[in-house]
Amino acid sequence: MISRRSVLAFLALAPATAWSQPAPGRHKIGWLSGGSDPRAASVVYFPILLEGLRKLGYEEGRNVQFELRYADGVPARFPQLVRELVSAGVQLIVVTGSAEAVAANRATSTIPIVAVHVGDPVELRLAASLARPGGNLTGMTLRVPGYPAKLIELLIEALPSAKRIAILGNPQQPNFADDRQLMERVAVGKGVTVLPTSEATRPEEVDAALRRVLEQRPDAMIVPSLALFTVNQKGGRIIEFAAQAKLPAMYTWVEDVEAGGLMAFGVDVRALYARAPIFIHKILKGAKPGEIPIEQPTRFGLWLNQKTARALGVKFPPTIITRADRVIE
Repeated sequence: MISRRSVLAFLALAPATAWSQPAPGRHKIGWLSGGSDPRAASVVYFPILLEGLRKLGYEEGRNVQFELRYADGVPARFPQLVRELVSAGVQLIVVTGSAEAVAANRATSTIPIVAVHVGDPVELRLAASLARPGGNLTGMTLRVPGYPAKLIELLIEALPSAKRIAILGNPQQPNFADDRQLMERVAVGKGVTVLPTSEATRPEEVDAALRRVLEQRPDAMIVPSLALFTVNQKGGRIIEFAAQAKLPAMYTWVEDVEAGGLMAFGVDVRALYARAPIFIHKILKGAKPGEIPIEQPTRFGLWLNQKTARALGVKFPPTIITRADRVIE
């Protein structure tokens, strides 16, 4: 006897039927993210992607329609969400992180996947190489050798008196363990201690993780860019926590500094969303994702918030200020 669950699983993975296909001349694109509703007023990334598509001749409602799925900070939802996209008959899936990319790749080996940003796609077994991915995923990777080391190096340079550094992180995030080990090696060489990770794997665990950070009595904190924290971090309680605890923190998104975070070092993610439409366009025109090279960032930015620094009693060294791409006064 075939169970109802088996039938639903089969339907989710079966080729899309005619009723789920986009109208003639209209492309149906899936969206999978770990954050919140991409159409929310506070979210800037999705509109950037739409504008990039518009410049290439694709307008939502005319020749493009989107199936949006987002996890609201709960990565465990990804498998179900991507199954919904497959059953909806999307021609292509846009993913916004490593966990999303892994979930999409596990669900389908035929639907093209465009990663706006992903960890090391080779380590994650999503591609054979960056130059020739070989599978159904292409896009952009944030994984650049030495980046985590640079993150903690800049924090230590900006705060030379900091000797105990906390990390707020999600151990389930791909590459997180490797990144932490690299940061720890750099810190030890500079006489700095990296404290045990304050872990959170779901949004409801963030408050407890922040309490553990306080218990460790750190001099500074690093907040990696994780899907889990997206719904909590942008102007949310993590930045507020750092302000209330008088705890200097290093982030990886410029938006965190704009929202009141002390400093950040990373890629301007908005530029990635502006470039993603090029990959989408190539695939919709018939290119195979496995033959489109995966791109690495060529430029990282350093952003500082002097207003927050004054509130925390932090004085950035001149070497940090002169290297900053943007200083918010």
